[in-house]
Amino acid sequence: MSERPKTNNLEAAEQTAKRYLANLGLAWDELRGKHVLDIGVLNAEFETAARLRGVEVISVDNRVEDGEYAPPTDSRFILANATKLPVRDLSFDYALGHMSVMNYREDAYNDEEHIRYIEDVLREVCRVLKTDGQFRFTETSLDDSDLQRGEDDVVPDPTSDAYIDWHMTREQELLEGIAKRVGFSELRLVAYPDSHPEKEEDILTYYFNAVK
Repeated sequence: MSERPKTNNLEAAEQTAKRYLANLGLAWDELRGKHVLDIGVLNAEFETAARLRGVEVISVDNRVEDGEYAPPTDSRFILANATKLPVRDLSFDYALGHMSVMNYREDAYNDEEHIRYIEDVLREVCRVLKTDGQFRFTETSLDDSDLQRGEDDVVPDPTSDAYIDWHMTREQELLEGIAKRVGFSELRLVAYPDSHPEKEEDILTYYFNAVK
């Protein structure tokens, strides 16, 4: 592995932070004075931008990439799995999962265990959040078979608007049930309208917010 950089490129960090805030419905003023856990960080660019604004972020990923994609040496980076976070109970006000932690499975889980993996992540994040803490994460990679209610449940045409509504509704219902089972008080799907001011090509259409 090549040497880790000392810090992140500030312009790149700012662009990453802009996507985080837009995709997770956050603002810097909401995060100031809070303890934030960022899970699935790659090179921890969000932490770099947050530090410039006095926001405390701990970055977690289950691997260290090579070269420019490695977290820099000035990052408060922890190498760990999302299902086994080496932090104390009730430590954070916010946990973030931006296009990362809910879109893959750790090596210990096989292809049929994506729902079990998601449940284990939600349980572990709930453990480390303070009361009223929030876990904001983007859409998951749950597929149609995960969301169907039996073999007779007809999936709409994937190219139709009906499919989009079906997928979002089923994804929310499944995640809400899991979240409440592991200790969250609620889980909401938040969809941005087409007029969302931050709407750009790389901005998503909805996110989830699980509140402890």
